[in-house]
Amino acid sequence: MSVCFGADNSPEAVGKWAKKCGIFLHPDVAFLVPTKTMGLGVFARKPLKAGSVIVSCPFARCISPYAEKNSVESPCVKALAGMHITDNVLFVVLRLMAEAVRPLSPWMPWLSACPRMPNHFFDVAAVGPVFGLAPSADTGKATTAGVPLKWTGVSQQLHDLNLEGRWSAAQEVIRRHPEHWPEEKATFELFCECLAQVLSRNFYREEIEGREGPYLIPCLDIINHSFTANGKFEVRGGGRKHPMEFCVVAAREICRGEQVLCSYGRIGASRFVVEFQFVTDSIIKEDMLRFSVDVIAEMTLALISLESESLSCAVDLANIQRRIEWLQRLGILFDEGFYVSRLPSAAAEGGDLPASTAKEIQTLFNVFYLLTVGASTFENLTRSINREWQVERKGEVVALVLRLLTMRAEGARAQLAAAEVHFAEAQHHARRKMLQMSLNSELEMIQLLQKHLGEPC
Repeated sequence: MSVCFGADNSPEAVGKWAKKCGIFLHPDVAFLVPTKTMGLGVFARKPLKAGSVIVSCPFARCISPYAEKNSVESPCVKALAGMHITDNVLFVVLRLMAEAVRPLSPWMPWLSACPRMPNHFFDVAAVGPVFGLAPSADTGKATTAGVPLKWTGVSQQLHDLNLEGRWSAAQEVIRRHPEHWPEEKATFELFCECLAQVLSRNFYREEIEGREGPYLIPCLDIINHSFTANGKFEVRGGGRKHPMEFCVVAAREICRGEQVLCSYGRIGASRFVVEFQFVTDSIIKEDMLRFSVDVIAEMTLALISLESESLSCAVDLANIQRRIEWLQRLGILFDEGFYVSRLPSAAAEGGDLPASTAKEIQTLFNVFYLLTVGASTFENLTRSINREWQVERKGEVVALVLRLLTMRAEGARAQLAAAEVHFAEAQHHARRKMLQMSLNSELEMIQLLQKHLGEPC
């Protein structure tokens, strides 16, 4: 398939297009500069003072779910509005697909400068066996070989994307509006490419109530990630006199030759792998062990199955889900589940834990105790506890959590083995390397937790 992405990353072409569109690029900053390890980046040609606006893009030049229905520049928006799409990510993906196949799209100079994102995990037919997503591996039973593959961080991120559902919805739009999405061009391959672009380049602005995003913001999306960022995102204007603009501003003085970097947030290695297609040692150091709501339910059922071959005295899946809903209403558990941050090595050896990490570990204990405890005990607790309640870490409760961590580690090791088989070919080299880094980090986090809880590793 021939795609526009990465066809022309000329700084001059993008600069001319940006000026025409009212996008401000600081004259003392070089854009689309090749780097050794981070693709294309943004560098200071001269020293920049703190507070300097490095790049600024008007709201009107963004691709988002909030464009006017009768937009002349984006005729596909009217068709999308008529389809009543409530999935904002899918809306933006379809807009991007329409612009990518549209002759003389006004966004083409920017799209051509966006590097391709080929190392995604979205083709379930090709990568499904590694993540327990292929039909042959997914039996829906917690004790099968397929389900532990779903328990890893990367698998959870892929599950959240609802790839099958989104592609099915996209196909309906393509079928009904071939004038914007010609069937021979609006392929699954293009859908995956555009989804990868949206995930890696989108911005969410929580301060804009009712219009949180996602936004694709040309030229701001060139700036690379660092946890020690020297730039920051800002939203300016928005009133009648001053239209809304998205900016990157120097957070401190930036030296000549220094790369401009912003933080994408502390989101965990698995999300970097799935959404940004890269992972680094600095990301691994800030990694988190995630337990999504679906994985919490599956692991609870598996724990119960290990305790007793007959489930007569245990909780069935429907009751587990009801308990999860109760935990969410109480505020112990959130829609995305919960996270446990990577423990510092000193903490695993008996040193002090950061207070936030200690609270996350306590959530791990609270959640799985409440989901596995007998019905009468659970009913009594629901009448007496609040979100600040903590289960006492008695021997049997610690043993429960250690069994849980062992199961999670088995899933990570199984996925590493599956990757060696299914990602053996050269075309999957980058995928295999990213996945290995994420899974090895997951195993290290589990081992640190096990050591902290007193189990020799």
